[in-house]
Amino acid sequence: MPPTKPSVKLVLLNPPKFHQVWAGVPDVFNDQRAHIYPPMGIMQLAAFLKASTRHAVALLDAQPGLWSHEDTAARVLAERPDVVGITATTHAIRSAATMARTLRAARPDLRIVLGGPHVSAFPEHALAIPEFDFAVRGDAERPVAALLDRLAEGGDPSGIPGVLWRRDGAVVDNGPAEPVEDLDALPLPHREGLPHDRYYTPANIRGRTSTIIGSRGCPNQCVFCNVPHKFRARSAAHIVDEMAECATRYGIEEIHFIDDLFNSSVQRVMDISEEILRRGVKMLWGYKASCRNVTPEMLRVAKRAGCYRIHYGVETHSDEGLLAINKKLDVARIHEVFRMTREAGVVSIAYMMVGCPHEKSPEDVLRAIPFLRSLDPNYVVYSLFTPYPDTEIFRQGAALGLWDADVWIRFMRDPQPGVKLPTVWTQWMDEPTLLDLFKRVNRAFYFSPRVLWRTARGISGPAHLTRVLRGGLSVAKLQLIRPGSGRI
Repeated sequence: MPPTKPSVKLVLLNPPKFHQVWAGVPDVFNDQRAHIYPPMGIMQLAAFLKASTRHAVALLDAQPGLWSHEDTAARVLAERPDVVGITATTHAIRSAATMARTLRAARPDLRIVLGGPHVSAFPEHALAIPEFDFAVRGDAERPVAALLDRLAEGGDPSGIPGVLWRRDGAVVDNGPAEPVEDLDALPLPHREGLPHDRYYTPANIRGRTSTIIGSRGCPNQCVFCNVPHKFRARSAAHIVDEMAECATRYGIEEIHFIDDLFNSSVQRVMDISEEILRRGVKMLWGYKASCRNVTPEMLRVAKRAGCYRIHYGVETHSDEGLLAINKKLDVARIHEVFRMTREAGVVSIAYMMVGCPHEKSPEDVLRAIPFLRSLDPNYVVYSLFTPYPDTEIFRQGAALGLWDADVWIRFMRDPQPGVKLPTVWTQWMDEPTLLDLFKRVNRAFYFSPRVLWRTARGISGPAHLTRVLRGGLSVAKLQLIRPGSGRI
């Protein structure tokens, strides 16, 4: 009998949501309890590693229980891991760094890996925080599997694509790994042991909720977005396999698709909807969408299959603005899509940004109020326009002198509190003015008698009522925020 190959114990961790840099949405809409999504990235990674390697894998999510960094570290160490993998966005890198430092202080021998969108966006700075021994960028499945094999055998990760590491104190970048082209070849995400009754988004109407990622990347090129452009999609059958498992194995009643672009084509939405109907999967669902790939027939079939809400990225209220942010849409098309959605009996949610670079005065911003009255969505999700650090619009702002080009790089090297980071576009209006405008447009929509009555009339049960009340309280709290309070 050949000898058993050595293995390691890995804990994959979604760290606490503390110390997060504000990014477009004030804390009243984005605090610890505003929404709690399952950590789909590490859930998918855990499933792959369990199916394809000999290594033991545990999955922990610190966010539903509001665990502190210290409590999270105790729970991680109770698993007696050899390696811990921490996922992070750039805006959450301070929390991830705090988590790594807490673990390192308790277990100096622990090997700690950083992954997630931050590493993919800024691989050259991913190991600026010394507590991280390794970083993995891009699709993490194969790089992490190879890294664990190498560590179990006592070697270093030389030559493993997608892995960054240190040799003699210097960072070594092994280069990017090939992305996973066939997403159907991946196992369904690992959901065992997660608190499914504590995950939710503000728009959910059922009790037990989860999310699904049906694709990776986005083919569009909006100037404010930092999503990778290489687009790959799972088949309709594979997606509905996951929906069926969620329903039958975990008692999940509602799914929110968090694809960056679910309706990459009309046919894709039709295929998924028809597969749901063919297999008789009974579940409510919603998705994020562009106004570009929408037809009445697509909406009717999706509605029959359980789709009850669509989150449309509208962003701004004029053709000039849509052109400026490269949306490849016009206002007439947006109105047409919201009319079709309304006629299909599907709830519409409009995502809007306040303080875009093309909005040069308060009057420009406030034109959103009559625009939205005529658009007539069920809900609006406003955010203040935020120059994400790895986007074209951030580079334009740096060229204008609105901020230093390396301001985020300095923060990544030492993510301490109190660092002033560019979170709004200040070429034309200052932060207090933008906050006041943000409050005014929210008030104009949500305090409208028509919207209040429609929302109250549409409440479908206790879970829905709880979320409506929580959302209403957030809008009320927003009006109390004072300029200069540091809460935006």
